[in-house]
Amino acid sequence: MSGNNASELPDEWWFDEVPCGRTRKQGLIQKKTFSRDLDTFVREILQNSIDARDDDGEPVEVTFKLREFGDKSAFEDAILWDNLYNHVKSGGRDQDGHGLTDYVEYLEDGGTFRVLTIEEKNGKGIQGNEEDQDSDYAALIRDPGSSNKGGSTGGRHGLGSTLLWVASGFQTVLFNSTLADELPGQTSPRLVGRCFIPTHELSDGECYDNDGWFGSPSGFNRAELMRPESIWGDTAAELAKDLRMSRPDANGTTIMIPGFRDPSDPAMDDQPSPQELCGVFEKASAEYFWPAVSRGDLEVDVEMCGHEATINQDTIQNYETISPFVECYNKMDTAPDSFKGPGTVAKTDYEYTIKSKKESECEDDEDYPTPTNGEITVAARKAKPSDTEGNAAGRLGEIALFRGPGMVVKYKPGHYLGHSGKYHGILAAGKARTDPEDNHSDTDEAVDDFLAMAEPPMHDKWYGKNNDELKAEYEQGCAGIAEDISTKSLRNALSKILYSQSDRSGSVIRPTRDILPRTRSDITTEGDGPPRSTPSAPPLFEWTITDKITNGKWIFDGTVGPNQDRQMIADNPLERWDLTFELVALFEDGTEADHIIIEDVDILSVVGGAVADVVFKKQSDGEKGHIEVTENIDRIEFAIEAQLPGTESRLGDVTKTRLKITDGSVEVSR
Repeated sequence: MSGNNASELPDEWWFDEVPCGRTRKQGLIQKKTFSRDLDTFVREILQNSIDARDDDGEPVEVTFKLREFGDKSAFEDAILWDNLYNHVKSGGRDQDGHGLTDYVEYLEDGGTFRVLTIEEKNGKGIQGNEEDQDSDYAALIRDPGSSNKGGSTGGRHGLGSTLLWVASGFQTVLFNSTLADELPGQTSPRLVGRCFIPTHELSDGECYDNDGWFGSPSGFNRAELMRPESIWGDTAAELAKDLRMSRPDANGTTIMIPGFRDPSDPAMDDQPSPQELCGVFEKASAEYFWPAVSRGDLEVDVEMCGHEATINQDTIQNYETISPFVECYNKMDTAPDSFKGPGTVAKTDYEYTIKSKKESECEDDEDYPTPTNGEITVAARKAKPSDTEGNAAGRLGEIALFRGPGMVVKYKPGHYLGHSGKYHGILAAGKARTDPEDNHSDTDEAVDDFLAMAEPPMHDKWYGKNNDELKAEYEQGCAGIAEDISTKSLRNALSKILYSQSDRSGSVIRPTRDILPRTRSDITTEGDGPPRSTPSAPPLFEWTITDKITNGKWIFDGTVGPNQDRQMIADNPLERWDLTFELVALFEDGTEADHIIIEDVDILSVVGGAVADVVFKKQSDGEKGHIEVTENIDRIEFAIEAQLPGTESRLGDVTKTRLKITDGSVEVSR
C-alpha cells in the first residue's frame, strides 16, 4: 500500500489508452435504473450519510453548498481543466442522447459554471484500500454502481450513487475524506477524482477508455494497480485547498461536483436558479428525513449562493406539511390505542412475521433460523381544524413509511387502503420503533435488515416481486411478506386505530367515493315508447355523498335528484322519478369485492315537495335500495344507514367504496 509520503500531485486526468477498434462504452450516464430528479439526488446523499454515521450519539451534519464561478483560474489549475475539458468534449461526440455536448455548448455560449460541494461531518469517511473488493472505496470510487449493501444500512454507495456523476455536466466527481479508521500507511485526508464518459478519441488513432482517474501517479509503481491511486495527507490537504473543498476538523467526506446541473435536465434547457435549488433541497431534506432529524440523527444546512436553510431538531416543527407527522412520531411511544380528540395521537403494535434468512446466507455470528416474529408500529394523529387548510393539509390522510435510518421511504395515501380521513399517519418499522439510545430487539433488527433488502436503489418502496436480491437471501415466501407491509398489514393496523370502539364520534371519514357516471335507463315522457339510449348525454342523476361513523353505525349522507343539465328535465315539470342503487366495496384495482348491506334510508328533506312523496324500499336483502318520488321534487337529502361488520370482513383487501346507481327513470310533463 502506498503511504502518505509516496503521494504525488496528478499531472493529468488519466484514461487508459485503448485500441480504437475495441468495443465502445457509454459510461455511467447511460444507466437508467433510477429517477434522475433533484429529490432523488438529495435522498441518495442523505441516506448514504446517515448510513455512514461514525458516532451514534451525535448527529451526522451535511452541508450542501453551491458556488457560481466568475474567475476560476486557481480552480482550473488545480483540477487540470484543459486536460479534463478535452477528454469531456471528445467524449460528448460519442455519447448517445443528451449530456456532455449539451453542457460544453452551454459553457461555450457563456453559461454559468457551478460547483456543488456536499460536506459531511461525523461520518466514517471512505474506508478501504485500493484493492478491496467489498468496501466503501470499491463501491463509491473504484466501481460506482456496484453495492456493498449489508444489514440495515440499505445499500451504502450502491446504484443510486451514480446520480453524483449524472448531476455533473462533466460527469466528474471528486472526493476528499477524513477517515475514522485508517489502515496502515493511510494518513487523512484522502483525495481522489473519477470521470465517466464514453470511450473517446482525442486525435486520429489516439483512443481512450470511458473511465478516468484523478489521483497520485504513485499507483503506477504498483503492479496490482497500474493506475493513479488516492492522494493522502499533506499533499491531499494542499490540493483540496486549491480546489476549495478543504475538510473541517471532523471525520467524514466532502464531495465536489464540478459543472453541477439538475440531473433531470442534461440538455440544459431549464436549469433552476440558486433560490429554486435551495427550496428543492430544503423541502426534500425536511419531507423525507424528518424522522432522522427529529430524533437528533441528522442536521442539514443548505447554502445556495446567498439563499440558505437549516433543518435540525429546532427547526423541523416549522415545516407545516410534515409537523403533524413529527408530533405523531414524538408521541408514539406513550400514545393510547384510540383518539381522545383533535390533535391527539393513537397507536397500535401490529404483528409482522417475516421469513428467516437462508442458512447459507447467515453471517458467522448469526444463528439459523434468524428471528421472524416481529411487529410494526402504526400511529396516527387526528387532525385539528387548522390542519385541514394551507400547507398543513398537503399530506392530510397520508401515512409515512420508514424504518431504522429515519428516511421516509414513501407517503401512502390512506384512500388507497380504504382509510381516507382527517389524520396524519406513520408506519415505523424495525429499529425506528424504539429510541436510538435504547437497545433494539433482535426481531426489530431482523425486520430492519429484511426491509433494507426489500428496498430498490431509489429507496422509495418496499417490494418483493421481481426482487431477486431479497429472494436469494431469504426463504421462500419472503416476496409476498415484503409487499404486504404497505398494504394488508398497514390497512389492518390503521383500521384498529381509526375504527376503535372508543371513537365513534362521526368525524372519521371513509374513502373518497367513485360514482358511476350514468344510469342504465334514460328519460321517458308520458305516452312515449321505450327509453332511448343517449350515451353522449349528461348523466341522468346528479348527487353528492359523504360518510361517517356515528354511534357504531356507518352513515352515508348525501343528496340526489334528476340532472338539470339535461335540457328536457330543465325545461319541463317533473312527474315522477325513481332510482335503484347499491353500495359496493372495491379492491385496489377497481374490481368489485362485495355489497355493503343497506339497513335503512332516512329522507331528511326535499326541494319542491313533501317528504311523504318519497318512498324507500330495500331489495335483495339489503344489497340494493330503491327510491321512488311521485311529485315534482327536484332533489332529496338522505342518510343511508349501512351494516358495519367486523374489521376484517369490512376491510379485507378493500380500498374504497362506490355508490352505484344501477337503474332509474325520470318522467316529465310537456
